[in-house]
Amino acid sequence: MKRVSDFFARFSNLTPPQGALKKAVVHALSDVAHYTTTPDKISIQHDVAFVHTSSIIKQQIRIHRSAILEYIFREIPKARESLRDIR
Repeated sequence: MKRVSDFFARFSNLTPPQGALKKAVVHALSDVAHYTTTPDKISIQHDVAFVHTSSIIKQQIRIHRSAILEYIFREIPKARESLRDIR
């Protein structure tokens, strides 16, 4: 007979959906880097959030990268497992 804890262990590794991560990135960019964008301008591939914008804004994102990531991790704690960089 299987234990109930084995059943619930499957759910401990769930990561937030990409839509929630995109919204968190949008909020972080607006609060930290003072840049407003929409979730459709953000793509998440291989644990990296890519912001499709001009090179000047990308430079600002690069400067504030650690503050943006910390903002996202405070908003969604499970994002540490599914997001490791923003570009």
